Amino acid sequence: MNTLVRRTAAALTAAADAVTLVAGAATGAWAGYTYAPAGLDAALHLPFTGAAALAGAFAVNAAADLLLAPARRYSPGLPTYAYDREHGAVPDGLDEALGQVAVATEDDAARRAAQAAYRIDLSKSLLSNAERWRGYTTGDATFYLAPGAVLHHHREEDQYGVLQHHYLLLTAEDLTPVPITNIGQLHHELTLRARETTETTVDAVAPSTV
Repeated sequence: MNTLVRRTAAALTAAADAVTLVAGAATGAWAGYTYAPAGLDAALHLPFTGAAALAGAFAVNAAADLLLAPARRYSPGLPTYAYDREHGAVPDGLDEALGQVAVATEDDAARRAAQAAYRIDLSKSLLSNAERWRGYTTGDATFYLAPGAVLHHHREEDQYGVLQHHYLLLTAEDLTPVPITNIGQLHHELTLRARETTETTVDAVAPSTV
């Protein structure tokens, strides 16, 4: 029974992840297309919309993580098809094999993001913690920072075929991803957003002088 509950929880959370990513991407793309800066060059509209879609996808997914936290307690990193990690039980069919490979791919993405984090964080106390990263089958990974704020990692080859690691700060308040090159910059960006949030809250509750 316990295995059934864990498998069901894993299936539901995986489905919720997919839905929130698609919904967030659609919302971000719409917002990026609709509210693109008036002076933005026409050739940059598509990249801007794509960046907005990416930011929306991960911002909404990060917020959904808070709601799905109870369900994840029953399926912490488990695939829909559970298997023996220690002994690597042979799957009964292709579906179970895909489940195993999917989990391995997500775990690989999380560990690669943590392993490469020394490029922006030499403290080895925060971003190098693989348990804090969440990998995806696309090879990307996200690091939950706070409600509405995540650090996104992806890899791509440059013009010379050299693999490059990129870290982007995504927030619900600003659809524009911010490239992060060091932990100090991340602290600065979060400080600015915390200050803006505090000022907005103060303005909202300030008594009217009229």
